[in-house]
Amino acid sequence: MQDDTQGRNETVLLVAAQDTPDTRTRDLANALEQKSALLHEVDHRVKNNLQLITSLLRLQARRSRDPAVQKALTGAQERINAVATVHRRLYRGEDVELFDVAAFVEDLVADVIGGSGRRDVRIRLSLEPVDLPAARAAPLALLINELLVNTLHHAFPGGRAGLIIVAVRREGAGFAVEIADNGVGSGTPAAAPGFGGTIVSLLCGQLGARCETTDAQPGVRTVIRFPASGLS
Repeated sequence: MQDDTQGRNETVLLVAAQDTPDTRTRDLANALEQKSALLHEVDHRVKNNLQLITSLLRLQARRSRDPAVQKALTGAQERINAVATVHRRLYRGEDVELFDVAAFVEDLVADVIGGSGRRDVRIRLSLEPVDLPAARAAPLALLINELLVNTLHHAFPGGRAGLIIVAVRREGAGFAVEIADNGVGSGTPAAAPGFGGTIVSLLCGQLGARCETTDAQPGVRTVIRFPASGLS
């Protein structure tokens, strides 16, 4: 009986020795490393899938002889690229639960302007740091992309030079995104009917945001205001 008691005591001591602060720290570090590796693997696969989809759309657009079909497919590419920018921004940071709106806008503007080849259009950024829950990142990205791309396409026709101002700022407990231009004064999706306007309306409804478009004289100014409930 004494031998059994001694054996149990030795087992308890062995378990206690194994469960030290250093051991728990090592286990947590290993778990964090495994989680990080899994996130990077998911990131890589999603990135490849998005690239595959955009490549297929680009190929189909090139093969089509219908300008309307080409325009629709190009628009789909631009929206997928906006989601890809969100994805890249989320997984680049240390916190995948929060989405940095200002950093995303900076990336998106660079992507859209770079892809357009419009060196005659200048961009002025005024970005305050705003964090948003990551779950709301994709619809916000699509909304900003829609406004920016349509401003670029319609405000400066025929190679007309101009300026686009993009701002992110806090307003009280919420925040606002503003896109303004000094172009011809028409063509923003918020002001005109069509698919772009429908997308903006749907996304504003999904995000609980209000969209206001005014004459900037010259150009158009669109402000999207988001309530405090949308912030982290």
